[in-house]
Amino acid sequence: MEVQEATGQVTGKASLARLDVILLGLLSTGDRTGYDVWKWFEGRGSFVGYSAGTSQIYRQLGRLVEWEWAAPVPDLPRSGPDTKLYRITGSGLKKLEDWIDSPYVPTRRPLDPDFQVRLRFAGSRSPEKALELVRIELEFRREAEASLDRSFDDVLVSADAGPAERQWRGQWHLMQSERGHYMVSNLIAWLEATERRLQAISQA
Repeated sequence: MEVQEATGQVTGKASLARLDVILLGLLSTGDRTGYDVWKWFEGRGSFVGYSAGTSQIYRQLGRLVEWEWAAPVPDLPRSGPDTKLYRITGSGLKKLEDWIDSPYVPTRRPLDPDFQVRLRFAGSRSPEKALELVRIELEFRREAEASLDRSFDDVLVSADAGPAERQWRGQWHLMQSERGHYMVSNLIAWLEATERRLQAISQA
């Protein structure tokens, strides 16, 4: 079945909008209210590099129910306006599993939310799955870092710029390049360390 996502993207067998992945991932470990989801975004969810407001969360939960990927159940112990729990259905779990099994393709942007979400909700399936994702990301980051052109971009300086301005622009470009290099180097170091740990866990 193909449905229209909130982003306007038509999904196929495994494609899911980022918010759908997060909602299905959270529901796969337990029933939750819209408020529970919002609290997760405000807390631990901030580390995935993606956020959603309450209206967006409730609207998308309603769509999951419409698509039969989730079902509302009453939250009897609680009282108040937000007493509706959402529970993942067999169809929703199958949709999430299809997404987990779909190929991961890294993007040029380091620490992209797509990788963060993929690592959080697909990598948690098993050490082997997490290791697969880390290795794909690590290989891509190494190749991207090695091929990056760090030479000065003349477009950033006007043709009639004087020596002082040109020197300053060059120094500023260098500082920004170093910032990017340090960020990616730290990411690669983390990926390498995580690869070793996951490999040890998988072989234990």
